[in-house]
Amino acid sequence: MKSLKKLIAVVLTFALVFSAMAVGFAATPFTDVKDDAPYASAVARLYALNITNGNTDGTYGVDQPVTRAMMVVFVNRLSGYRNLAEMAKNDAPVFKDVPKNYWAVGDINLAAKLGLTHGVGNGKFNPEGKVTYAQALGFMLNALGYKNLSWPYGVVAKAQDLGLTVGLNLAYNDIVTRGDLALIMDKALDQQIVTSYDTNGNPVLGNKLISKVADVTRYLVVATPDVDSNVAEGKVLVQGIKDVNADGVITFKAATTINAGTVDFNKYLGKVVDVYSIKGGDPVSVDVVSIEKTLTAKTFQVVSSSVYSVYNDGAKVVDIDTPANVTVVYNGGITTLDKVTDKVYDGANVTLTDTNNDGKYDYAVITGAYKASVVVTADVKSTDKFLNVNGVYNSSYRIAGDPVKTVVVTGSVDKLTDIKNGDVVYYASTVDGSKITLFVVRDKVEGKITKVAYDGSTTIATIGGKDYEVSVDINDTENGYASVGQEGTFVLNKDGKIVGFIGKQATANYGVVVGWQLYTLDKKVKLLTADGKIDIYPTTVSREAYGSWDIVTYTVDSNNVVTAIKSPLGENDRLVKYIETTDENGYLSLQARNARYDKDTHIITIDGTNYYMKDNTVIFNEVWDENTQDYKYSVVKLSDVTSEYLLVAQAVVDQYGYVKAIYFVGDVKAEEDQTPTTHVYGVVTAVTKITVSDGTKYELSMLANGTQQTYTTKFDLTPMPDKGIAVVGLKDNVVTKFTSITRADVPDAKVDSYTAYGITLQDGTSFALSPNVTVVTKDSSGNYVLAQLGDLAQGTTVDLYKDSTGRIAVIVIK
Repeated sequence: MKSLKKLIAVVLTFALVFSAMAVGFAATPFTDVKDDAPYASAVARLYALNITNGNTDGTYGVDQPVTRAMMVVFVNRLSGYRNLAEMAKNDAPVFKDVPKNYWAVGDINLAAKLGLTHGVGNGKFNPEGKVTYAQALGFMLNALGYKNLSWPYGVVAKAQDLGLTVGLNLAYNDIVTRGDLALIMDKALDQQIVTSYDTNGNPVLGNKLISKVADVTRYLVVATPDVDSNVAEGKVLVQGIKDVNADGVITFKAATTINAGTVDFNKYLGKVVDVYSIKGGDPVSVDVVSIEKTLTAKTFQVVSSSVYSVYNDGAKVVDIDTPANVTVVYNGGITTLDKVTDKVYDGANVTLTDTNNDGKYDYAVITGAYKASVVVTADVKSTDKFLNVNGVYNSSYRIAGDPVKTVVVTGSVDKLTDIKNGDVVYYASTVDGSKITLFVVRDKVEGKITKVAYDGSTTIATIGGKDYEVSVDINDTENGYASVGQEGTFVLNKDGKIVGFIGKQATANYGVVVGWQLYTLDKKVKLLTADGKIDIYPTTVSREAYGSWDIVTYTVDSNNVVTAIKSPLGENDRLVKYIETTDENGYLSLQARNARYDKDTHIITIDGTNYYMKDNTVIFNEVWDENTQDYKYSVVKLSDVTSEYLLVAQAVVDQYGYVKAIYFVGDVKAEEDQTPTTHVYGVVTAVTKITVSDGTKYELSMLANGTQQTYTTKFDLTPMPDKGIAVVGLKDNVVTKFTSITRADVPDAKVDSYTAYGITLQDGTSFALSPNVTVVTKDSSGNYVLAQLGDLAQGTTVDLYKDSTGRIAVIVIK
């Protein structure tokens, strides 16, 4: 007989288990909890479960220290005792330092009566006392039923074993913030409660702590709106458990919909799960109770009521229900197995589930059933209804128009219009064709085939010393799939096999004349070449008609001498160039042309005419560098050009308007909002200059926030950072603004007294201290080093520097 512990769905998985997003939680209403904060998901679940309501000012108080009163309130709520705490408010206070009208008196009374706290001695509780890391862990372990742990290391060790400390890096005596505590409490919710100890002293575990504050219901997940349009948005189709017989076979209730809450149920299709919901409300998390086995499927076959696979030596893998009765989610759409038995292509990921534990598998999730992979031969446009394959828009690969309603693009790109000529696209669809899934591979190798090996079944081509299997005929001759000497771009599929070939295309040897050196014994020319290098070449060419802002073609001989500099124009090409003007004194000046650029369509409009940029357009760029007070030259990629308004010195375009080469003056990247979101005051002790291909940035060593910090600036920050007192503006933890502070707000002051909140000088003036005040002094070598407020003896001479709020942010002991 099967035990009740085995009343779970057994899952046999081919290839990868169906992948979906992990359970997440909706954003909180708290103004100080950003969606990407490490504690955001934890705070969201605590809020959803009514464990926290935040502060009256609309914040959660992430940086607020946790008091002992707050701690017992949280523990009581985690334990499901919120109503008992309300009752205990009417009892006489247990501790003499907790008044009857104190906001948490009920929770403190309850915690004492339940043995969760014994106070701090002498009949006192110290409700406003700050809670340390070890104390917070101790409270959590008490709530989970763990007893007799040594202090503090036994407590910290047990919490670490249970995973309560993941994501935290605190010393046991550090004060815990509400943000820290949210992470601890969230992990405690998923731990089982100790119900008793056995004769050997080992804990006997029961339900999870979350079951104290949430309803727990077991369901079979049948369908979601993503796979079945009959399921309303925000809902999930499930079947509850009606009965379990003595052999462990489950009888399900009729299917019904429930709210999905904050759970992504796509991950749990076909699985039996325990759903945790807010008391009388929506789901907030899920536990899978299925057992999963994995193997890779190939030649998936259904014969009668059995599934066979070549990876099982052709033998039967599992028994199934009648195929027409097996529910299947196929490429994201719900159907039945009899409709897809011939569409489970090699490499598809298949998960079969025996949902009711009767030994017959009756639910399947099939993903990645790509009917074909193709090399597209034209960029996908927003108006396209089909993929272009072999130069033809092929109706077998529909991407828009009836019946297509949804297209999911994954892999190298995530938008249809980002699919480009030469990309490998794996094509999958639901049975009814309403949902299309495209997996895009943009993997290529450049070079020449130096060796071809053929063993009678497989062709291997060697390119650049590496072997590649050639899975399609890429050879124009009758001499096998590939030939030695083929040179160009070879397209690879997701398995790294060659599936396409783009022959080497002759491209002009474009360059830009940066300067000439003509008045020396050896004439030289300075060229920016199409590979982004700037080199000075000896030359036999006179300056003649080519100078700054000119795109040219050039010839270099075997001695690295430039022997020819010519017009960049090929047959039928034309040149769009700068405007030449002559002033009244006869001096010639050059003016770049204004252009407008659409980064989505890659169309650049110059003087009302549209031209078309491509991935292989050679893009030269000249930018003035404020740091070096000189021009910086580079070659950029098409994806680097994001600014809407550009200045064009020259462009070489073909007869159709496609741009072969172009020379931009000024920055081609759209200006990003670099406004700092936070400011840090302190002392810069070292500045390290870092130069890479993208430009120059700086690494700052800084005494700030009472500790040693390291910050990195954005590229080409002006003014250049320097050592000394400074304020740095940060955005996404990158320095986007630097300001040196050369004069103290209060110089040569004499200290009279101080507290953690303020400082009083001997002249009677007082100033508030920033919470992040930094105190420094100089060592014997004259270098700034960290000091502490405790070093401020009466009569100490200091310089005081204020922050933007008027509080003292930096104190320099003189």
